[in-house]
Amino acid sequence: MSASLQAQYDNIDKDYYSFPIQPESENFLSGNMGELRSSHFHAGLDIKTNGVEGLEVYSAADGYVSRIRVGTGGYGNCIYIQHPNGTSTVYAHLKNFNEVLAQYTLEEQYKRKSFAVNIFPKRNELPVKKGEVIGLSGNSGSSTGPHLHFEIRSSDHKVLDPLRIGFNQVKDNIPPALERLAVKSMDIHARVNDQFGRFEFDIRRKNSDGLNTDTIAVNGKVGLELYAYDQLNGAPNKNGVPLFDVFVDDELYFSQNIDSIDFSLQKNILIHTNYQATLETRKRFSKLYIDDGNPLNFYGKKKNSGLINIKPNEVKHIRIEARDAYGNQTTVNFVLKGKEKIACISEPIEVKKDSYTLDNTLMLFQPRDSTNNKITVYNKEGSKIYEPAYFNDENNVYLIDLRNTLPREVVYADGSEQHLLYSDRVPAASEHSFLADTYSLKFSKTTLFDTIYFRARHYVDEQSKRDVFEISENIYPLKGGITAQLQLLGEYDSLDQYHLYAVNNSRFPSFVGGSIENGKLNFSLYSFGKYTLLKDLKPPTIKKRSVQNNIISVTISDELSGINNFEAKLNGEWLLMNYEPKRNLLWSERLDKNKPLKGQFELKVADNAGNESILKLNIE
Repeated sequence: MSASLQAQYDNIDKDYYSFPIQPESENFLSGNMGELRSSHFHAGLDIKTNGVEGLEVYSAADGYVSRIRVGTGGYGNCIYIQHPNGTSTVYAHLKNFNEVLAQYTLEEQYKRKSFAVNIFPKRNELPVKKGEVIGLSGNSGSSTGPHLHFEIRSSDHKVLDPLRIGFNQVKDNIPPALERLAVKSMDIHARVNDQFGRFEFDIRRKNSDGLNTDTIAVNGKVGLELYAYDQLNGAPNKNGVPLFDVFVDDELYFSQNIDSIDFSLQKNILIHTNYQATLETRKRFSKLYIDDGNPLNFYGKKKNSGLINIKPNEVKHIRIEARDAYGNQTTVNFVLKGKEKIACISEPIEVKKDSYTLDNTLMLFQPRDSTNNKITVYNKEGSKIYEPAYFNDENNVYLIDLRNTLPREVVYADGSEQHLLYSDRVPAASEHSFLADTYSLKFSKTTLFDTIYFRARHYVDEQSKRDVFEISENIYPLKGGITAQLQLLGEYDSLDQYHLYAVNNSRFPSFVGGSIENGKLNFSLYSFGKYTLLKDLKPPTIKKRSVQNNIISVTISDELSGINNFEAKLNGEWLLMNYEPKRNLLWSERLDKNKPLKGQFELKVADNAGNESILKLNIE
């Protein structure tokens, strides 16, 4: 923890804040500070509400409302309160606001003619007192179940860990659970148990020294990764572990302390965790080392960036300590023993399909032959013959350093061929363009975390006769977008009715969009994968549910491209429709609640493909 951040924690009176919900009871969490989510570190606390909505939410301290947000995603209905000590608190996923804030928000929605609003009231315009009810808990925004999301933010707008400030409503005497350890070869020369790659070990076995694995044989530079989670009293949820220390022969080698979160660096979770392993194992492993391009600032000691270099016959004793915000600790001990690199190994070799890329290294596999085990790798400049990097009785493994060559084709000893078709090597933190016969790609300085090696192809699908664009396996996380252009080659009855979709899962196409001019499709990519053009001519569906208590409610849905916007009018005047996409539900709210909901009602709903549906009713 930095000195300035420590000072901010130290300067906060532990009695300054009251708990924001059910303060007289023990509370339970479904999410804690720093928990690893798919696209971000979780900020603050997710406080359970017994699976129901409508519990009273209280201001944690005196202050004034500095911001009010209403939207369909993210924090949903959310209140920000500024406090005299310089901190602010955030209350998200609310069902609704108290009467004063609700009326203030409603007037702004009508003034802006928009359901989604982001309001910044004037200083002290909306004062609140500690313990005052500011709203009711809910499930709005991107919440996956009823709960209150609560944050405390520092004077420089970084999120602090409320559990380190102190709330006795949340109990925790359970140490973190350490489940899986991964040891990874960090360059083409490194080995783990005689092989190149990333290898996992179960570390749940208990003995008197803690959780221990057996000795692991290594050679060269390796990195450690850990799948761990923390549980608090009374809740089964697997939360995050904020503190790790790695010791090598009792020397602190690497430390992590997620004591604050900077929102501008949130996307860097994709490089703090092992992105490729997450996709393959469905588990988020924390790297106990720091990759190139990782700017996160909650690492302390980081000798050699946390990477461990083992020479033959060297023995290094490793200790990993994991702690939660309450100081509960779990330790794992194991030994890394240096071993000479050998070609003929006795261990089974896991053969990956076709090929496998890990960082800068391409792995190729071939059944072992009694006479000839050489392969020929062709690239743009020529060809090179490769011997197996290692082998057993059944299989050969070949390692290609992609920093030195980008293979186009491989010819194996039996005469079989494999087309790899690497397109380009793209360095991070620089502008880069790639031009092919029928497509072009542009990378900005902020597109990549680290250097990538991509394969791309553009072709026409034989059945659909539509263009397909594939770019690499989805093993590289993107920090920003790739600007792309395709020269369309397929057959289309009416090109202006088609839009681009991601079809990595063919059952659930995801709308991308793009624009078509002069037979060329311009679009932006934010992940690698497979894309094609689809036609969506079916407009959204609108169904009236009820008209009662001066409120009309309807359901809306769209099969393919998804809902883009909606607008309602009553007798020609704009009418607010609140939207809950998880239930596909719209319901009206009048600015003047005493004014009857009567007359000509019209609702327009458009999807992302530009299709529009209109519902017209005469409400009597």
